[in-house]
Amino acid sequence: MNSPIAHAKAELGMASVKFPLVGVGASAGGLAALERVLTGLPGKPGFSIVVILHMLPYHPSRCAEALQRCSKMPVFQVTEHPTEVQINHVYVIAPGTLLKVEDCYLFIDEANAGHSTLGAIDYFFQSLALSHRQLSTGVLLSGMGQDGCGGLAAIREQGGTTIVQLPQDAQFGALPDAAIKANQADIILPADDIAARLLMLYKVAEAPFMVEGPEAEEAALQDVLEILHGSTGHDFRHYKRPTILRRLERRLQLRGVPNIVSYRKLLINDGSEARKLMKDLLIGVTGFFRDRMSFDQLRGTVLPALLAGRGKGELRVWAAACSTGQEAYSLAMLLADAVHDMGEAPRIHIFASDIDEQALGVARAGMYPESIQDEVPPHIVERYFVRAGKQFRVRQSLREMITFASHNLLRDPPFSNLDLVTCRNFMIYLDRSMQRHVLQRFHFSLSRGGYLFLGNAETAAAVPELFSTVDQEHKIYQARVVEGYNKEVAVPGPPRRANLSHAPAGAGLAKPQQLSADELCTRLVQAESGCEALQSHNEELSTVNAELSARLDDTGRANDDLVNLIASADLATIFVGPNLSVKRFTPRAAGIFNLIPRDVGRNLLDITHRLEYTDLQADVDAVLGSQQPHEREVRSRDGRHYIVRVRPYRTNEDQVAGAVLTFVDISRRRNAEEEVRARAADQEFLLRLGDSLRPLADAEELQALGCSMLGRRLEVPQLAYALIRDSQYEVLPGYAEGMPALQGSGQVESIGASVLARWRAGEPAVQGDIVRAGAHDDLCRLAGGMGALMGAVCHKGDTWLGFFLACQPRVREWAPSEVALFAEAAARIGVEYERARSQRALRASEARLHQLLRGVARVSWVTGADGKVSDEWLAAIHPDDRARVRGMWRDAVRTATGRETEVRLQDPEGDWLRASVVATPLLDEQGEVREWSGCIIDVDERIAAPSGSI
Repeated sequence: MNSPIAHAKAELGMASVKFPLVGVGASAGGLAALERVLTGLPGKPGFSIVVILHMLPYHPSRCAEALQRCSKMPVFQVTEHPTEVQINHVYVIAPGTLLKVEDCYLFIDEANAGHSTLGAIDYFFQSLALSHRQLSTGVLLSGMGQDGCGGLAAIREQGGTTIVQLPQDAQFGALPDAAIKANQADIILPADDIAARLLMLYKVAEAPFMVEGPEAEEAALQDVLEILHGSTGHDFRHYKRPTILRRLERRLQLRGVPNIVSYRKLLINDGSEARKLMKDLLIGVTGFFRDRMSFDQLRGTVLPALLAGRGKGELRVWAAACSTGQEAYSLAMLLADAVHDMGEAPRIHIFASDIDEQALGVARAGMYPESIQDEVPPHIVERYFVRAGKQFRVRQSLREMITFASHNLLRDPPFSNLDLVTCRNFMIYLDRSMQRHVLQRFHFSLSRGGYLFLGNAETAAAVPELFSTVDQEHKIYQARVVEGYNKEVAVPGPPRRANLSHAPAGAGLAKPQQLSADELCTRLVQAESGCEALQSHNEELSTVNAELSARLDDTGRANDDLVNLIASADLATIFVGPNLSVKRFTPRAAGIFNLIPRDVGRNLLDITHRLEYTDLQADVDAVLGSQQPHEREVRSRDGRHYIVRVRPYRTNEDQVAGAVLTFVDISRRRNAEEEVRARAADQEFLLRLGDSLRPLADAEELQALGCSMLGRRLEVPQLAYALIRDSQYEVLPGYAEGMPALQGSGQVESIGASVLARWRAGEPAVQGDIVRAGAHDDLCRLAGGMGALMGAVCHKGDTWLGFFLACQPRVREWAPSEVALFAEAAARIGVEYERARSQRALRASEARLHQLLRGVARVSWVTGADGKVSDEWLAAIHPDDRARVRGMWRDAVRTATGRETEVRLQDPEGDWLRASVVATPLLDEQGEVREWSGCIIDVDERIAAPSGSI
């Protein structure tokens, strides 16, 4: 006898590939994590790996080479189309491409060719799920965003395994965290432990499960289902055996147990395992408009028949086993389109049910990833969805058409009086007896002539007396009106018989005459049917109440979130209607408008405020008219500045129902901007000051111009420079506007200890009110003993050259920017002044040198900075010495250093004398060679005539 597992594999028709394939997805920080995974794998692990990384599209990648250094398996970048996947190999995606796998081949698509809106990881994982099914494993490592989360869901749906790096272990944990929060991680591990788990998974998968014998395994399987029923309240005994065993095999692999007998022990000892097993059994495969042609046929055939001749009232639909809600919303979109142009359209009410509470939570939220654009046509997305970041949310009008409820299709009473029932790809997991039971329930639920819409692999052929075929290919059926089969009498589920053998005498007397046993049985069946119908209505009411309760909870949470968001944002925000009536405001707004709670409903313009904002009404009208946001800067009467943003207030139906006014206090920013502008103006002044002073050679003229420019800039009437020489200072003539120029002299020590201390610390001396400060130093005396002053010292190294003094005859609060400008400008004027004085002294020194040279030198000359000179000065030098002298001169010019060499010089009497040729560079204030001075000086020593003399 073969094991149940073997039967399951034969019946299900597994993937054609014979070895497992592991897909690894990562983005930021993923390469380092991947290296840690590959390091732990042997050269022949029994599976292959495909690596999907986010890469720059047009930048060559050396990722394969980097991974080869830590991998014992061959690593290749996929550049050929197609590429055969070989066992025990690693394949790496190339930049600017998408990869997909079909059987044993990798195919390349260009990433920007419009093949898909999916990310690169999701794109590959989804193909991996369809190709390798239970032999697929998805691994998600470090990264940002959500690319890969949807692909992991597809792998789990097909029986594969998903592994996610522990977020705390990842360099960037956002991507693993997103997968974990979406409940798509079977295993969560640090990167260093993933290799060992992969090896264990596939070692267990290849191990025999029949260690206890088939009978023991069968008994253990029944025990597992009983334990699952007792722990979760859900009975899976009527699910098809292959389905149960395939999901069970997955749990065995994940938990590392060899057979069902061992798993039974684990299930008993681990309280959380039953819930995990149930979750695996409930994995739903769904999508928007899944099997598009079938939905097109439903739109073209069934909906016109349902709506023909129907006026106001209610059109009732049941989407059974709705999972995460995509098919329920697909039906809602079809029906909304169908009734859009009807004059008197019926109200559409869709009951969408499932036993998976977590899936229902997703459905109720109505939030789906960007990848739905691959399933839903663009015009449908635009009409029925609203973008919310990187997701799409169904519009409220669509959401209100659907009631989502927890409902066990196999146990709970069905809904009733329905026009359409859809149950797609759920019955394929049930055995034949339970399929009949479910179909009987659907027939009971449908009104006369109602329609049933099943999945492509399902059929209603098991109950031909209850349903006629409308479209066999697309699995659309219509409820039959069966002769002798009254819905008020028919009871879905096991048949019931009235037992009258123990009825007391007279129990059958409903009227004076005695009823026959057959008549009594009919009435009992009718009563039971009525109870069943009443139970069905109660179930419907319970469902609606549950949905309303869930919506109230969602509304309460949303309101709490809104209140907390507004409070945490700490922004002044006012919500107004089209007529500027106040709807809501934040506490911060009460600091701008004099708002109190009783002002809700009043016109905002009737409430006093502190803004210089006469265009408030016009701005709101403009926004309501254009439906485009508007922004302007306004000032308040207390000197503050605000950015006012006016945006349309949009409902969930995308209707404009007013405006939202947000006031952002930008006073600090404005002050900073003004400070930046002032600093820029100061810098421009300093540049202009330098440009004006630099060409001047006369020190007194330069000092006078500098004081004048700085005095006007600071708007002070007196500003002067005092020279410091030998511990004495003397004020030079400076700038004066409407007041006598500053003048005086004295000892530096008399300037005052506090002032000198500040100067030694490199800071200017600043006094805003001389009288109040009670200062009596020389600076205050020079300033006239009243008003305000600033003083800054100029120095060269540790030597003080002088100081600048700016005076104001009235009290003045010097701004920090004014103090900084004064200090910087004073330093620059002082430097230029000392430069001019130094140049004047240098020119005098040079003049004296030239005069001296003309007195003692035989020959002297001056040339430019390039050192070019004619050969006239060589005439008196012995011919044998001329080449050496030329070389010396060239070396001096090249190195910008003074040189000297000895030569033989012939005097007028024909004798030869010893002489020196001297090359001297003359430098400017920047240390650059300004010109060259050369001379020939006699050494006054006669020497013998050289050989070869002429």
